[in-house]
Amino acid sequence: MPEIQFLVPLTTKETRQLFEAALYRNAAHELRLTILFGHAQAAMAASDCVLVASGTATLEAALLKRPMVITYRVPELTAMIMRAQRYLPYVGLPNVLAGRFVVPELLQDQATPENLAQAVKVWLEDKPAREALHETFQSMHRELRQIPRSVPPMRLSACCKHEACHDLRRG
Repeated sequence: MPEIQFLVPLTTKETRQLFEAALYRNAAHELRLTILFGHAQAAMAASDCVLVASGTATLEAALLKRPMVITYRVPELTAMIMRAQRYLPYVGLPNVLAGRFVVPELLQDQATPENLAQAVKVWLEDKPAREALHETFQSMHRELRQIPRSVPPMRLSACCKHEACHDLRRG
């Protein structure tokens, strides 16, 4: 898909150096990409599909109603410990909140360039799937914004016993 433009938000100078070194090693100079320092939320909002590491960024992408592919790789020992302790079959927050797989998760050995590219390509080419996901995220967004009526409004003094909170309340 030669018309694809990649937005790559990176958070540190070190991450940028690692990314640029990987581009050089893989002779990926033909890729159309823009490297950003920060601006992850703006990049997600501008994207047709997001390739995202598992974590709170997946929730941000869901609230922006963006199709995504969740990916993550950790050292093998960490992966073994996580598999042993896993309570749910999914790790991405959109899937956890939905109680089912609504976006693909490509973890560990599944997180190959070929698999990631194919999963993104599916989102880009399957308009009915994107529309269904948008509705799922819309519903999820509405549910997250609701506060049960049975929960009384909290007063600042009830939140904690720290003097700073009491100073704020007095001020």
